[in-house]
Amino acid sequence: MLKPEEINKFIDEDNSSERKNQARVGQRYYEAQHDIKSYKILTFNKEGELEEDENVSNIKISHAFFTELVDQQVQYMLSGGQFAHSDKPELQEKLDEYFDDEFIAELNDCLTDVCVNGFGYMYAYIGEDERLHFEKADALGVVEVRAKDTNDNVAYIIYYYD
Repeated sequence: MLKPEEINKFIDEDNSSERKNQARVGQRYYEAQHDIKSYKILTFNKEGELEEDENVSNIKISHAFFTELVDQQVQYMLSGGQFAHSDKPELQEKLDEYFDDEFIAELNDCLTDVCVNGFGYMYAYIGEDERLHFEKADALGVVEVRAKDTNDNVAYIIYYYD
């Protein structure tokens, strides 16, 4: 069993990892927060000093092309029609019950994370209706840990809300 200080250490290491930093950049671009928005146009004034020119036109207007590409890719991936298929009617009825519109919506969000961040997570749980449900986990809030346990090497998944 992991101790609280070990969990905090894993979370801190994961938060500062190159993988998560790159994912945050992908997330920023997906939200159309491009680097160009912070660019400034600098010129030299009459005294030869460098200053920001606030009157000149910045022709490099950003466009949310990454958002459009990701959304198109995810829709293409989900466009195959029926998600799960069986020739047995009784099995098909059960598959339709679990792989419904709610599942597709969660899968859509998970695939968006995969395309934007390079990784994504989904988990299953039994709801109050005693039915299996699926939910997308925030990719930036999941920490994968390989740690020694008393039995052997065990994989831990830590899911936290930042």
